[in-house]
Amino acid sequence: MELIKDICEITGGISAACAIIISIIVYWHGVSKERKINTIKELSTIRKKYFNTKGLDNKEKLKFLNELEFFATGINERIYDIRIARKMSGSRLIKQYDNWAADFILERKKKYGKDTAYSEYEKMIQSLKQIKK
Repeated sequence: MELIKDICEITGGISAACAIIISIIVYWHGVSKERKINTIKELSTIRKKYFNTKGLDNKEKLKFLNELEFFATGINERIYDIRIARKMSGSRLIKQYDNWAADFILERKKKYGKDTAYSEYEKMIQSLKQIKK
């Protein structure tokens, strides 16, 4: 009888441990899915607002870069998912950076003496470039 009791206790402990592990997996999956959805929503909003950045004046470029800096902070802090950003707009973001944003940022850094300006955005672009390789 004592053996049956011990077996039941062990089985109960194993069941509890399995339940905890399953709960953690389900929770992590939910968080991961939410990150992806939030990334899609935020990046879609930015893309709709700034569909074509070629014709932007300096004021509009500044607004665009400020929004991307906010988004990039979320990417770098893993609030948003960089893999989704890469799939949605990776090439586009890199192309915009290479075509005009890098020079625009450098100009502003020199003008205002702020070496850390748009550092989150630049860090995100470097990450996107590495992923693309």
